[in-house]
Amino acid sequence: MSNPFDIKNQRDFDENTEKLVAAIDKINNTPSLPATIAELSRLTGLHRNAISNRGWPNQKLKLIKEKRKTQEQAETKSTIHKNPIKVLEEKLDNAKNELVYWFNKNLDNEKQIKQLEINLERMSLARNDYETMLKNERIKSMELTKQLEQLKNLIS
Repeated sequence: MSNPFDIKNQRDFDENTEKLVAAIDKINNTPSLPATIAELSRLTGLHRNAISNRGWPNQKLKLIKEKRKTQEQAETKSTIHKNPIKVLEEKLDNAKNELVYWFNKNLDNEKQIKQLEINLERMSLARNDYETMLKNERIKSMELTKQLEQLKNLIS
Protein backbone atom coordinates (compact mmCIF):
# COMPACT_ATOMS: atom_id res chain seq x y z
CA MET A 1 0.00 0.00 0.00
CA SER A 2 1.39 3.42 -0.98
CA ASN A 3 1.86 6.26 1.39
CA PRO A 4 -0.34 9.28 0.53
CA PHE A 5 2.70 11.54 0.91
CA ASP A 6 4.61 9.49 -1.66
CA ILE A 7 1.77 9.91 -4.15
CA LYS A 8 1.63 13.70 -3.59
CA ASN A 9 5.41 14.01 -3.77
CA GLN A 10 5.49 12.07 -7.05
CA ARG A 11 2.70 14.23 -8.49
CA ASP A 12 4.56 17.43 -7.46
CA PHE A 13 7.79 16.06 -8.94
CA ASP A 14 6.06 15.31 -12.25
CA GLU A 15 4.42 18.76 -12.36
CA ASN A 16 7.75 20.46 -11.66
CA THR A 17 9.40 18.37 -14.37
CA GLU A 18 6.78 19.56 -16.86
CA LYS A 19 7.34 23.17 -15.77
CA LEU A 20 11.10 22.75 -16.23
CA VAL A 21 10.74 21.22 -19.68
CA ALA A 22 8.42 24.05 -20.78
CA ALA A 23 10.74 26.72 -19.36
CA ILE A 24 13.81 25.18 -20.99
CA ASP A 25 12.00 25.11 -24.33
CA LYS A 26 11.06 28.77 -23.85
CA ILE A 27 14.69 29.70 -23.08
CA ASN A 28 15.88 27.68 -26.06
CA ASN A 29 13.45 29.43 -28.42
CA THR A 30 13.93 32.95 -27.01
CA PRO A 31 17.52 34.18 -27.43
CA SER A 32 16.85 37.26 -25.30
CA LEU A 33 16.33 35.07 -22.22
CA PRO A 34 19.57 34.13 -20.47
CA ALA A 35 20.28 30.43 -20.18
CA THR A 36 20.76 30.43 -16.41
CA ILE A 37 19.34 28.59 -13.46
CA ALA A 38 18.15 31.91 -12.05
CA GLU A 39 16.08 32.54 -15.20
CA LEU A 40 14.76 29.00 -15.07
CA SER A 41 13.80 29.57 -11.44
CA ARG A 42 12.04 32.79 -12.36
CA LEU A 43 10.07 31.10 -15.15
CA THR A 44 9.04 28.02 -13.15
CA GLY A 45 8.69 29.45 -9.66
CA LEU A 46 10.97 26.70 -8.33
CA HIS A 47 13.92 27.40 -6.09
CA ARG A 48 17.36 27.39 -7.73
CA ASN A 49 18.58 24.64 -5.42
CA ALA A 50 15.62 22.44 -6.38
CA ILE A 51 16.55 22.91 -10.02
CA SER A 52 20.28 22.38 -9.45
CA ASN A 53 19.69 19.19 -7.47
CA ARG A 54 18.03 17.56 -10.48
CA GLY A 55 21.15 17.92 -12.62
CA TRP A 56 19.66 17.51 -16.09
CA PRO A 57 18.30 21.11 -16.35
CA ASN A 58 21.83 22.40 -15.84
CA GLN A 59 23.10 20.19 -18.66
CA LYS A 60 20.33 21.42 -20.96
CA LEU A 61 21.22 25.02 -20.14
CA LYS A 62 24.87 24.33 -20.95
CA LEU A 63 23.85 22.92 -24.32
CA ILE A 64 21.75 26.00 -25.03
CA LYS A 65 24.67 28.25 -24.12
CA GLU A 66 27.03 26.33 -26.41
CA LYS A 67 24.48 26.45 -29.24
CA ARG A 68 24.11 30.22 -28.84
CA LYS A 69 27.87 30.67 -28.75
CA THR A 70 28.37 28.74 -31.99
CA GLN A 71 25.57 30.71 -33.64
CA GLU A 72 27.18 33.96 -32.54
CA GLN A 73 30.55 32.85 -33.86
CA ALA A 74 28.99 31.90 -37.19
CA GLU A 75 27.34 35.32 -37.44
CA THR A 76 30.56 37.15 -36.65
CA LYS A 77 32.47 35.11 -39.24
CA SER A 78 30.02 36.15 -41.92
CA THR A 79 30.47 39.83 -41.04
CA ILE A 80 34.27 39.51 -41.02
CA HIS A 81 34.46 39.57 -44.81
CA LYS A 82 34.92 43.34 -45.10
CA ASN A 83 36.61 45.26 -47.82
CA PRO A 84 40.35 44.85 -47.12
CA ILE A 85 41.04 48.44 -48.09
CA LYS A 86 38.55 49.66 -45.48
CA VAL A 87 40.12 47.42 -42.87
CA LEU A 88 43.57 48.81 -43.65
CA GLU A 89 42.26 52.39 -43.61
CA GLU A 90 40.71 51.78 -40.19
CA LYS A 91 44.00 50.39 -38.92
CA LEU A 92 45.84 53.39 -40.34
CA ASP A 93 43.43 55.79 -38.64
CA ASN A 94 43.87 53.94 -35.36
CA ALA A 95 47.64 54.10 -35.75
CA LYS A 96 47.48 57.85 -36.47
CA ASN A 97 45.34 58.44 -33.39
CA GLU A 98 47.70 56.42 -31.25
CA LEU A 99 50.70 58.29 -32.65
CA VAL A 100 49.09 61.64 -31.81
CA TYR A 101 48.27 60.40 -28.31
CA TRP A 102 51.85 59.28 -27.61
CA PHE A 103 53.31 62.43 -29.18
CA ASN A 104 51.21 64.60 -26.87
CA LYS A 105 52.09 62.38 -23.93
CA ASN A 106 55.78 62.82 -24.77
CA LEU A 107 55.42 66.61 -24.93
CA ASP A 108 53.68 66.64 -21.56
CA ASN A 109 56.45 64.52 -20.07
CA GLU A 110 59.15 66.79 -21.49
CA LYS A 111 57.42 69.85 -19.99
CA GLN A 112 57.15 68.08 -16.67
CA ILE A 113 60.85 67.12 -16.76
CA LYS A 114 61.86 70.73 -17.48
CA GLN A 115 59.72 71.98 -14.61
CA LEU A 116 61.22 69.39 -12.27
CA GLU A 117 64.74 70.39 -13.33
CA ILE A 118 63.91 74.06 -12.61
CA ASN A 119 62.51 73.10 -9.20
CA LEU A 120 65.63 71.05 -8.45
CA GLU A 121 67.89 73.96 -9.37
CA ARG A 122 65.90 76.32 -7.15
CA MET A 123 66.06 73.87 -4.26
CA SER A 124 69.82 73.44 -4.71
CA LEU A 125 70.35 77.20 -4.65
CA ALA A 126 68.09 77.59 -1.66
CA ARG A 127 69.96 74.80 0.14
CA ASN A 128 73.26 76.54 -0.48
CA ASP A 129 71.81 79.82 0.79
CA TYR A 130 70.46 78.14 3.91
CA GLU A 131 73.78 76.41 4.57
CA THR A 132 75.56 79.78 4.32
CA MET A 133 72.99 81.34 6.65
CA LEU A 134 73.43 78.46 9.10
CA LYS A 135 77.23 78.92 9.15
CA ASN A 136 76.84 82.65 9.76
CA GLU A 137 74.34 82.04 12.58
CA ARG A 138 76.67 79.48 14.19
CA ILE A 139 79.54 81.97 14.02
CA LYS A 140 77.33 84.65 15.62
CA SER A 141 76.17 82.18 18.24
CA MET A 142 79.75 81.28 19.08
CA GLU A 143 80.70 85.00 19.34
CA LEU A 144 77.71 85.69 21.55
CA THR A 145 78.59 82.71 23.72
CA LYS A 146 82.13 84.06 24.12
CA GLN A 147 80.81 87.49 25.00
CA LEU A 148 78.42 85.94 27.53
CA GLU A 149 81.28 84.04 29.14
CA GLN A 150 83.34 87.24 29.32
CA LEU A 151 80.44 89.09 30.96
CA LYS A 152 79.96 86.25 33.46
CA ASN A 153 83.66 86.43 34.30
CA LEU A 154 83.46 90.19 34.83
CA ILE A 155 80.44 89.91 37.08
CA SER A 156 81.87 87.18 39.25
